Amino acid sequence: MKYHKLVENAAKPEGFWGKLMIRSMNKGHSALTDWALTHVTIENGYRVLDVGCGGGRTVSKLCDRVGSGKVIGVDYSELCIRKSESSNHKQVLCGKAEFRQASVSQLPFESGSFDLVTAVETYYFWPDKLNDLLEVQRVMRHGGKLLLVFEMRRTADDPDRWKPVEERLNIKAVSRSDIRDILLRAGYQNIRTYTKSGTSWLCATAEKE
Repeated sequence: MKYHKLVENAAKPEGFWGKLMIRSMNKGHSALTDWALTHVTIENGYRVLDVGCGGGRTVSKLCDRVGSGKVIGVDYSELCIRKSESSNHKQVLCGKAEFRQASVSQLPFESGSFDLVTAVETYYFWPDKLNDLLEVQRVMRHGGKLLLVFEMRRTADDPDRWKPVEERLNIKAVSRSDIRDILLRAGYQNIRTYTKSGTSWLCATAEKE
């Protein structure tokens, strides 16, 4: 029962179990995020958007890399925004980090606002993946990069590995070809996918033309 309550709060953390889920995500996704970030270049002064910021751990990592730049985290969970602001209070106070409650389907930013957009373990929950990728692309500058990060990679030799989680949360694990295909449909360029040996980890990078 405890496990089920925890997992059910993965999409939109709320209440007591949501707080535990946020803590679990911050800890459990840290190494995955560190690995994925090695596949993008982050320059001094970059403006970065983290979609589905959860407990704010990825935003903290990004703040360490942007120098004089800024990182904005969005999440549609009010609890996640509060926890992210609390765990990044120093960066918020100095204007290096900012958090907003918003959906990936309707981002509250002007077109061409960001050099890099990241999404760690959140793509599964996007309500309209093709249109959401187009909305993300809208807020990217020309030549800007997208980084999508996944722990649940589906493979031909073990297609049902994530079935219990998929059924409970009504989501789908992704394959390399799934991600490449939908990024192409959304008009992204220079698409690359990476996996880590000995894990199910997958990340994809793509650019806005």
